[in-house]
Amino acid sequence: MACTKGVVFDVNLLENSTLEDGLAGWAAVGECTALSVHNEEPEKVPTETINTVADDYKPSGRYILAAGRAGEEDGLRRAVAGALKPRVTYRVAGWISLGDGAEGSHPVRVNLRLDDDDECVVEGGAVCAQAGRWTEIKGAFRLKASPCGATVFVQGAPDGVDVKVMDLQIFATDRRARFRKLRKKTDKVRKRDVVLKFGGAGSISGASVRVMQMDSSFPFGACINGGVIQNPAFVDFFTKHFDWAVFENELKWYWTEAQQGQLNYADADALLDFCDRYGKPVRGHCIFWAVDNVVQQWIKGLDHDQLTAAVQGRLTGLLTRYAGRFPHYDVNNEMLHGSFYQDRLGDDINAFMFRETARLDPGATLFVNDYNVEGGNDPNATPEKYIEQITALQQKGAAVGGIGLQGHVTNPVGEVICDALDKLATTDLPVWLTELDVCESDVDLRADDLEVVLREAYAHPAVEGVMFWGFMQGHMWRQDACLVNSDGTVNDAGERFIDLRREWTSHARGHIDGDGHFKFRGFHGTYVVQLATATGKMHKTFTVEKGDTPLVLDMDETTHLVMNHVEHCEDGGLAVAGWTPSGSCTLSVHDDPAPETPPPHPLSATEDDADEPRTRPSGRYVLAAHRAGERDGLCREFSRAPAAKVTYRVAGWVGLQGAGAADGCCHPVRVEVCTDDGRPVGGGVVVAEAGKWGEIMGSFRVDDDEPPRCAKVFVHGPPPGVDLKVMDLQVFAVNKIARLRHLRKKTDKLGRRTGGTAIRVVQVENSFPIGACINKTAIQNAAFVDFFTKHFDWAVLENELKWYYTEPVQGQVSYSDADELIAFCDRHGKPVRGHCIFWAVENAVQPWVRALNGDQLRAAVEGRLRSLVTRYGGRFPHYEVNNEMLHGAFFQQRLGDDINARMFRETARMDPSPALFVNDYNVESANDPNATPERYVELVTDLQKRGAAVGGIGVQGHVTHPVGDVICDALDKLAVTGLPVWITELDVSAADEAVRADDLEIVLREAFAHPAVEGIMLWGFMQGNMWRSHAHLVDADGKLNEAGHRYVGLRQEWTSHARGQVDGSGHFKFRGFHGKYVVQLTTGAGEMKHQQFDVGKGDGPLVLDMDL
Repeated sequence: MACTKGVVFDVNLLENSTLEDGLAGWAAVGECTALSVHNEEPEKVPTETINTVADDYKPSGRYILAAGRAGEEDGLRRAVAGALKPRVTYRVAGWISLGDGAEGSHPVRVNLRLDDDDECVVEGGAVCAQAGRWTEIKGAFRLKASPCGATVFVQGAPDGVDVKVMDLQIFATDRRARFRKLRKKTDKVRKRDVVLKFGGAGSISGASVRVMQMDSSFPFGACINGGVIQNPAFVDFFTKHFDWAVFENELKWYWTEAQQGQLNYADADALLDFCDRYGKPVRGHCIFWAVDNVVQQWIKGLDHDQLTAAVQGRLTGLLTRYAGRFPHYDVNNEMLHGSFYQDRLGDDINAFMFRETARLDPGATLFVNDYNVEGGNDPNATPEKYIEQITALQQKGAAVGGIGLQGHVTNPVGEVICDALDKLATTDLPVWLTELDVCESDVDLRADDLEVVLREAYAHPAVEGVMFWGFMQGHMWRQDACLVNSDGTVNDAGERFIDLRREWTSHARGHIDGDGHFKFRGFHGTYVVQLATATGKMHKTFTVEKGDTPLVLDMDETTHLVMNHVEHCEDGGLAVAGWTPSGSCTLSVHDDPAPETPPPHPLSATEDDADEPRTRPSGRYVLAAHRAGERDGLCREFSRAPAAKVTYRVAGWVGLQGAGAADGCCHPVRVEVCTDDGRPVGGGVVVAEAGKWGEIMGSFRVDDDEPPRCAKVFVHGPPPGVDLKVMDLQVFAVNKIARLRHLRKKTDKLGRRTGGTAIRVVQVENSFPIGACINKTAIQNAAFVDFFTKHFDWAVLENELKWYYTEPVQGQVSYSDADELIAFCDRHGKPVRGHCIFWAVENAVQPWVRALNGDQLRAAVEGRLRSLVTRYGGRFPHYEVNNEMLHGAFFQQRLGDDINARMFRETARMDPSPALFVNDYNVESANDPNATPERYVELVTDLQKRGAAVGGIGVQGHVTHPVGDVICDALDKLAVTGLPVWITELDVSAADEAVRADDLEIVLREAFAHPAVEGIMLWGFMQGNMWRSHAHLVDADGKLNEAGHRYVGLRQEWTSHARGQVDGSGHFKFRGFHGKYVVQLTTGAGEMKHQQFDVGKGDGPLVLDMDL
């Protein structure tokens, strides 16, 4: 806060302002012939909005009449008592009227002339006055130089108009006192008491609770343009500290149609795409601009009918293109200051613009938008005039939905801003500050001024958001208004903004009381509550909305999410508590002879991946004996019903024994979860054998809108006569937030390295590619191509390379569609995976191939290899040689066990450059006994023993309700082969888009954080162009959904940029993701140099010689 030492607040610096001593100290200015004192009944002076003076102040009723004025410079004056101090904001208040008989309204101004510079005029305020009513004048000023005396002048109305002045005052503003009031007001307006009620109070009393606010319901945004989004420092600050965006110029008519008929939306589209990547809503600014000097020359040259047609064309062109895209539109900018369209097309044109916008895009809120309304210094832009304009528009049928105060502010006074907001609030329309910038060369004062405006806006119930008109030096319309310097450092104003955002974010922690409650008071917005009990942790999201009464939220669901839903007996195994036979069998409880932790599979990772040590098994198990069928086993009801749309993990150990298992064979054991209506919703499966404990890992989710009344878990599967053992079966809600936090740490450890002259490092390519499948139809879709080329590195052809596609009829071979897609990828610089040479599943083999005998089939296989592999020699970096060999054996059954390995050997002989992959599904899900990681490793090992050059493992990734730990376990087991793993056909299916986004993030983070995984391919991304439904990231109309935004956000998170200075040792150090970088060095002389370098994998710091 600027120094105010020695400043006396709430003391009027204009002596005898109430005229108790007559005209003492007052003098006429210019040719004003007479000053006289008169009385007015105080009741006639409006005081309901006067908060620029002390709360108990009442007008005196005495005023000066300045009569006989011969010009606008004539009026009255008096000296200010004492010296005005620099760096102090003074406010001006009082009441102005015009003499009887004056017609209309006229501007009256209060200005000051400084004693040490009579030519220097300091504006103190202005008002549009009229006869017969008193109007409050409000203004402010501040001196930059040393203390000095001053004289105040009241002037401005035209000659012949008498001016009345009552109780003119100048006060130093006490911002600290005002802020104290605003903090109390903010607490009342923006916060609410919250009571979280947890079930099972007796059992969880004292449990630890932590509440964290994730989002505020009061957005802050900033304007962007095509230049600034190329600046990494700008992007970093914008994405971290702002919620919304608005385009500085790129949507304005003079930008999109500078020359008649030559439309350009490319720049706006690029900015929209940028905002989509970061999940920032965008205000539509603006459709029209009423001020004459910003209208294109070609529009000014149109006649009435041509202009009418052009206006309609602008409306139709813009609004149909972006229908539903912008939540707000500024329809006709600055109508208080301009009337270009109204002067040419009549009084109704402004309302027509609103009506037509509402018809073409009914979802958007339509704003008026203007400047100086909050400042009290512009007689053309008073709150009263703004309200009159809005009322007139509404009477003409205009759907005015919001009021924009631009907020280009200098010397702000909080009470003046509040008064304007109070008046505008009478319209019952939401108010946004739409173009805020606070101009002050002294950065400390700028920080203070910014705090004044932000606190007034945030504390006022009518204001619903604030947009900054830039924030970075060199990228702002007004100078001396930046929060961030051009080198990316945050100045005092920027720090003040960050501090306020931090102050207006709520966090709480404590313990559940004896009634099962946790209470706190928080700002409106979205929260995550974390409950920690002896059995684990759980997170749940909730929203605090506006309200006068305490918000009571039932957290009963949260309570049961930290509990195992399958309770176990603790009686030493003397009873089978809660378990019942399912079908024909008997149950009993036993102790394992050696109740140590069941040994991991030889392929399991040796390092546990969880944040905490794994639970030691109890050693007690349930034995289901005398089973008469595969469906016989054991079951029990959940202790509490699972919640809807929550992913649960199933874990435990199973084994086999008895005479039926004595043959040493392996048999699948299934854990199946069913809702109260008998519907299965998921579970898990493991291939078990006698004498060994097999760990079961699975998951499920109830995707209904409402949770089931109850649920049961069933364990069954082996053939009759095989006894089934189950130890410590567990069902837990997945703690996604904790898992993602762990993965971020793991990613940083795995994927990054350490590494007077300005230096900037930009990552231009990531060494971890993410790609997508394409097809001939999709590349005809402009929206598909746009997203694909911007957000994916590799491609794979969905069908066009498969044998059934290239040779559907024997001898009729066509590679034209594949060639077209490859040419498309070449144009955009995208490598292509070769999918696939053969497909082992019988129903994917053409009928003519199925009809061949052994020798014919062998010849056809050899022909396929020669035709495809020699045609595209060196073209594909990867081949999937024989797809889905875990699930099909068409060629093996007809041509012998060696045929799969022969396919690999021949492919490697004909084209030795590509890595040759196996590729299969369900390996990562733990729900398919045919596709366990162990069986996949056995397949790879067998192929290698036969001389197959297996160069990679493809995990397709057609996923439903994924569990990160389960995926990680599969990847750990595959990693022991030493082969690179790719997720080759990823799609995540969930009808609920928010759930889909969460599920996608789980899979992507697990893959990116695992050292064995070297790339990810998505099996489509756009609605209508995907194999599975409810898996798209981009809607059919090209808009990103929540999953798409999450994907784009993760890609941005996994890209490194750095900037700073070379240190005294000539070093610049940073930590970055593996990939390709460009370093830009700017010397003290302004010379700029570039050099490219690569960051590869490694445990030690990478030291590079950058001798530029």
